Order: sequence, then C-alpha cells, then structure tokens
Amino acid sequence: MIDPSHGGEDKGAMFGRGKIAEKDIALALARVLKRQLEERGVTARLLRDSDIDLSLDRRATITNEEHPAVYVALHAGPPGWGVRVYTPALQPARATGKFLPWEDAQAASLQRSRVVARTVAHELSKIGLPVASLTSTLRPLNNLTSPAVAVEWVPGSAEVRPSQLLRIGNTLASAIASGIVQARNQGVDRP
Repeated sequence: MIDPSHGGEDKGAMFGRGKIAEKDIALALARVLKRQLEERGVTARLLRDSDIDLSLDRRATITNEEHPAVYVALHAGPPGWGVRVYTPALQPARATGKFLPWEDAQAASLQRSRVVARTVAHELSKIGLPVASLTSTLRPLNNLTSPAVAVEWVPGSAEVRPSQLLRIGNTLASAIASGIVQARNQGVDRP
C-alpha cells in the first residue's frame, strides 16, 4: 500500500515559491513507485490516486482492511537535504488480551517494519543522498497492523523545479522499490 501524504485541503509543505505542494509531490512519487514495484512483480495499490482528503484514521482503516504486505507513506519537506526513513516509535508487543489499542496496532509488525526501513534506507543511500533512519510517532504508522514505513524526500531548498521532481522522483522510486523487494525476499511479508 502506497500512501501519498496529505491531499485535498491539506497541502503539506510548499516548494517552488509556493507553487508546488507536498501533496502533489507525494502523489507523483507514489505513481512512479507503483509502476516501479509492478515492473518488479510486486502488486501495489495507491491509497489515494487523486487530490482527495483522507484523515489519518481513514488511511489506517483502509490499509488495515486491505492487509498489505507493506505500507509506505511518502512525504516531502524541509529542513535539510536528503531522505528520511521513519519507522513507528513504540515498544514491540505491548498488546494484552485479544485486542490491541489503536495507538499500538503496529506492535506485532514492528520488527518487520524495521527490516523494511533498513533495506529501503540502504538502497536510498546508494543513490548518493544522505539518508537518516528515524523512529517517529508519525501517524498513521502506529495504527497499522502491517509492516509500515514513511519515506520523506528533503530537497534541500524551497526552490524545487518540475524537471527536478521528475528526475529525483524516478530515482527515489527505484531505490524504494528495490528496498521493498529486498525486504520481501527476506520474508517481511510473512508474519
């Protein structure tokens, strides 16, 4: 499941002197990532394929209903330069009883999320961008029952041009797709 962040009224960060919204960058990158994954034999679905509003809870609900092998949220934002790869920030397996609290739904998949993050970060580092691997309470990661990561491109400048987006989008998507395939080969898609 590929989740292009933001959408609709939620524009996210703004680039190119306020002309390019993060929601548009995320959607463009998501479409390329979907194509890259499918070219590698991995079925992929976009959580949103148009400029619509989706709440964080709705994103988690849709994803959990679909039971994807991996969830990837895509973001773009300042400050800095490079790529940030996020995994959920919670303690593994805090569940008690039959039900997981909504904010801890990720507990059973946390180790597999870390494997996905490592393989994606490794592939991203090969393209020459600095990569930071971080944990975060970034929603909806903690609310997902499948392995989940977020990848944030940090362009280094608010002066992003459309031609730059196309070039870096293809490069980023290829590296992310390679990382997902490697994680899948390591059995991350099996609980």
